[in-house]
Amino acid sequence: MTTFLRTRVMRIAPVLLVVFLVACQPDSADDPLARTSLAVTTLPPTTVSAPIATSSPTISVTSTTTTTTTTTTQPPFVEGELFLWDTVWQIAAKADDGAMSEYVERLADARGSAGQSVTGFWFSVVNINQDLNTPNGFGHQFGSFDDPGADYLDDVARVIELAYGAGLRVGIVVAWDGPNQFSVEQGKLTVDNAYAYGVTLAGTWTRPDFEARRSVAAWIMGGDTTDDCCGGEHGAVWTEVVRGIRDAEAENGFAGAPVLFHTAPRQQLHYLGAEWLDGHAPQTGHCADAATASGWLTDLAEAEERAVPVWGNGEMRYENIQWECNGFEPITPDQVLADAQTMAELPFIENHVYGYDPRWNSGRPGEVGMSVDGVSPGLQLILDEPGLVATRPPLS
Repeated sequence: MTTFLRTRVMRIAPVLLVVFLVACQPDSADDPLARTSLAVTTLPPTTVSAPIATSSPTISVTSTTTTTTTTTTQPPFVEGELFLWDTVWQIAAKADDGAMSEYVERLADARGSAGQSVTGFWFSVVNINQDLNTPNGFGHQFGSFDDPGADYLDDVARVIELAYGAGLRVGIVVAWDGPNQFSVEQGKLTVDNAYAYGVTLAGTWTRPDFEARRSVAAWIMGGDTTDDCCGGEHGAVWTEVVRGIRDAEAENGFAGAPVLFHTAPRQQLHYLGAEWLDGHAPQTGHCADAATASGWLTDLAEAEERAVPVWGNGEMRYENIQWECNGFEPITPDQVLADAQTMAELPFIENHVYGYDPRWNSGRPGEVGMSVDGVSPGLQLILDEPGLVATRPPLS
């Protein structure tokens, strides 16, 4: 283990980020983003999983193969660097190979004044604001959750491969849930097809011959829906998706990426204690300022029922977004910097998911906000701020 990684382990071991520092994995090599909680799937004898640190209280979590109980203590207050993620939700649903390559290369090259860098990016498997079968940039269609198109899944694999080649990690939203996003709330992803869908995704992108699986850092459930609380139809669907993912990971000898839950704003207390959940990554939204978002996440961290860490803020105000709640005034670079700074002050957060509004939905992400002249102004401010952003650790 390098001095850098050893130092990072010592700094965050009492905190919850976990995700980043797994050393000496076999070929599954899901280092340094391993489980962000205590849920550890039993693996084949040839796969070794590293010890996990967390800020969670004592819990019992049942995976598809075993139950693990671990006792921890509350950590001391720690402030420090954030692992920084970008959002490019529609890259698989809209971009072609040139746009994918351009975006990934430029994100990987983005640097702060002291060399700080972006850890990776989050994207959605399926189109999140059009019909699922709107053709993507390659002209391929998703198909259905019962039978995802092989060509479309290959396009998603291309995103992951590009990230891996650039040393970036990816968080994969399995199916964006919301009133106009054609997944759970629209009755397309159901209890009946969710398990097989989870098996398909993880079976495809964690197989041993897919080297880029090292970049798969998180599976993300949820989305924008306000109808998803704690059980019922949605909870049963997420349970089955995760069961499929875990079974496929175990079959492939993959030590596992954490399962996170991304909520709509004000929904941060949903799924407290859910057995399939490894970490909370709530969206505090585009109307909540830094102080409000901090209060919501503190409420989550202090909730008695919480059984897994608060991984980080999954979506704050996007730079340049213009919403009615903000008086249609664009969110400024200084505001997104303040958001990141406030998250870094929370003792239980080690990750921050940033967004640049014109980019997340762009059919050609590299053209917007990340040109050859540099990144968007707010992202550059975040990268330049001393002590705010961690330089991403190597994938292996």
